[in-house]
Amino acid sequence: MGTEFQVFLVGDDPDYLSDVAHDALDEVERIEARLSHYRPDSEISDLNLRAAYEPVLMERSIFDLIRRCVAYSEISDGAFDVTAGPLIRCWGFFRGTGRLAEREALQEARERVGYRLLQLDAEERTVRFAREGVQVHLGGVGKGYAVDVVVEGLRRLGIEAALIHGGTSTVYALGAPPGEDAWTVGLCDPGDREKRLGVVKLRDRALSTSGDYEQFFEVEGRRYSHILDPRTGQPARGTRSATVVAKSATDTDALSTAAFVLGAEGVSALLESYPDLGVILAPDAAENDSAEVVVLGDVEFVPGGGSPTLEEIGIR
Repeated sequence: MGTEFQVFLVGDDPDYLSDVAHDALDEVERIEARLSHYRPDSEISDLNLRAAYEPVLMERSIFDLIRRCVAYSEISDGAFDVTAGPLIRCWGFFRGTGRLAEREALQEARERVGYRLLQLDAEERTVRFAREGVQVHLGGVGKGYAVDVVVEGLRRLGIEAALIHGGTSTVYALGAPPGEDAWTVGLCDPGDREKRLGVVKLRDRALSTSGDYEQFFEVEGRRYSHILDPRTGQPARGTRSATVVAKSATDTDALSTAAFVLGAEGVSALLESYPDLGVILAPDAAENDSAEVVVLGDVEFVPGGGSPTLEEIGIR
């Protein structure tokens, strides 16, 4: 997943908590080995190699995850799409810093992108691609899935209070720290990463943020983000950051990307499908009449709050 995970645990036995935390991070490594398209021996790499020519039998948890991703695509009208890998390559964000896509290459890539090109057989638990060149890339959902698996394991072990994050862009707050009713999570200001956009209180909920300030390039004063709109093949515009809060980190990881692409006017379908969802959008002032933060759904957001400190978890 190309990022760092951290686990913070609350309890009375430091040695036991240390063992639990290391086991949790080992589980993240196992998930990475199975889901990463960068690893030639992963189950996803095997799928991408064979599925254009034959149905590929998948282990149940991975099949269910891919089916879940298709559901995210259907709900978001394609704003989230795990087949968008060819577009990422066109724009130079695959192991790179980005570049302008060439028109012919982009058109060719778009022909190999689209969740409808995935043929899932639930009874046989197989996945097949409708044409050659299609790929499944779980980078937009893998961190959240890994966080959810870790949280499930912590609950089985009786851990009542913990904070888990993947790359600081997806976090789950289990219970609350001593003397508090919730964990406090800071959101980075996309216009100035040394400042805080605001804070969110979390208890037994997940939060993910997608922003245009981590991976981007500029040409003639225009910013091109690594977050692409799979429907057009172009970098999404109009939003600087999108934060989603829900009960599942898998949901928030995928839907924060969808919310970034859809913007304030397009997230209503997400809110209708996920009643527990909360959305915080920071619009791009250069492309909107107002730069005010938009807060929708089930989330308690407190704007501002000064600069983040080293002791606080800041969502990038």
